[in-house]
Amino acid sequence: MKALHRMRIGLFGVLLAAALILGAACGGGNNSAESTLISEGSVAPDFTLSPANGDAATLSDYAGEKNVLLYFSMGSG
Repeated sequence: MKALHRMRIGLFGVLLAAALILGAACGGGNNSAESTLISEGSVAPDFTLSPANGDAATLSDYAGEKNVLLYFSMGSG
């Protein structure tokens, strides 16, 4: 009985440690100074994408030429 109690306490400790490590690794979000909120209708901040082929694309390169749709998904769908 005493061994079962020790095993439960040990398992609880391992699970608690794993939860704390996982929470520290995954939690927190993006706290950088560059992350800013924009509202509907405001001008999108300029950014540059570097695709695998090496041809960098900047949003300002397309100003006045094409419509750009920005879509951000909080999940997998």
